[in-house]
Amino acid sequence: MEFIYLLPGAFFAPIIHEWVKAFTSTRLGDPTPRKHGFLTLNPLKFIEPVGFLMALYFGGFGWGQPVPTAALHYKNRRQGVLITYITPILANLLLGIAAIMAVSWLAGGPLDAFLMARRLYMPHWIWDTQWIIMLMLFSFAQCNIFLALFNLLPVHPLAMSKILQLYASPDTLVKLNHYEKPMQIIMILALVFGFVRMLFAPVWQIILQIGWLF
Repeated sequence: MEFIYLLPGAFFAPIIHEWVKAFTSTRLGDPTPRKHGFLTLNPLKFIEPVGFLMALYFGGFGWGQPVPTAALHYKNRRQGVLITYITPILANLLLGIAAIMAVSWLAGGPLDAFLMARRLYMPHWIWDTQWIIMLMLFSFAQCNIFLALFNLLPVHPLAMSKILQLYASPDTLVKLNHYEKPMQIIMILALVFGFVRMLFAPVWQIILQIGWLF
């Protein structure tokens, strides 16, 4: 039943991430996203089936259709790449925190009490409109925040892999390209066996506590 509550977050979080990237890169003078049709409000343009299923199954750890960008169009190449790839991460984080704050307001009680009730409600479809909204908002927050954190891993096609290229030596870039596929396989295995979730669990808990305070 958890998949039903995760659907909105798993669907929209990667779309938001990639659309913000396309918009940001375009604003910085890069015509590439527009040329490839990514400066659009059509959500289907940003869906990558495998990434969507990953996000749905792993509660937010997934990806959308990578938006192509060309750093050569930025006035300041390094600054442009940083802004283009950091801004979507911040957008997901802020949306996630806003959703947590909304759940906190609707729940009107302490976080521990909500999480305990959530575990009881999650396995069943309870026809209580407020609880359905809260569970979907919470899952939306989780998907956005986990996607933001996931993009901090230096593995293609995630954002940090692009940022890392700005500071890597030519020899390191060659090695990164050579080991791209093995690193992706390791990342998938880490997801399957829960290591990625364990890595980011403390950060998620901190963000959850902060969002619940407001």
